[in-house]
Amino acid sequence: MALLFFDIDGTLITLDEQHIMPESTKEALKKAKENGHKIFINTGRVKTAIDKHLLNFGFDGLVCGCGTYIEYEGKELLHKSFSKEQCRKYAKLLKDYGYQTVFEGKDRIFMEGEHGPGSFLEFIYNYFSKNSDYPIESPEHEAFIFDKFTTVQQENCNRTAFEQTFGEEFTMIPHTKEVLEMVPKGYSKASGIRFLEEYLKEAHEECYAFGDSVNDMEMLKYVPHSIAMGNSMQPVFEVAEYTTKVITEGGIWNALSHYGLI
Repeated sequence: MALLFFDIDGTLITLDEQHIMPESTKEALKKAKENGHKIFINTGRVKTAIDKHLLNFGFDGLVCGCGTYIEYEGKELLHKSFSKEQCRKYAKLLKDYGYQTVFEGKDRIFMEGEHGPGSFLEFIYNYFSKNSDYPIESPEHEAFIFDKFTTVQQENCNRTAFEQTFGEEFTMIPHTKEVLEMVPKGYSKASGIRFLEEYLKEAHEECYAFGDSVNDMEMLKYVPHSIAMGNSMQPVFEVAEYTTKVITEGGIWNALSHYGLI
């Protein structure tokens, strides 16, 4: 039995505004399950930010928020979060340092900063406000708590203070020079795979990971069988064992066929 771990954006669903899972991907995943393999979402997104059609598809488990939340067969196995006091402290510091931030919790998303037309937060606000069970609120909301955050520096931000404050407790994943995904140290897509390997008592050699972006790099380096989508960012090609076709040209089906999993 193989354990198959899939990133979402650009791997399971298209990166355009439709966010569609190709029919070839659906059929490939169903066939893999029929053949006795376990399929998992492994994403930087927190659970509340995962599209409902993915949650209802029939994945055996979830690794969310870069390993900060793990679920198997509907049962929560792990959840790393911060206290309300820590969350409020971090939110204030980020605002003081000149950063606009998306605070990502298992059940809710919060935002600090302008999310009007043309802003960094516009797409995130519009997309996730339709997808989440709860409205997106500010850090002043009584339910404010988060597991990880993504932040963008503004003009005249205090980058030095930011790195000194958050560098020891968080792993920084740069998406651009200004945009940073911040994950608690010790947690990653790779740590999520390691946890499920041990929980399910499966051999490391039976683990496969599929991705296309920089926050997939750690899990692709960790597993023995790493697959880069044909639409991947250049650094992903350099670490992957196998490069498949682009998502819209049967990338997942092609990769699972290549390895004899379907």
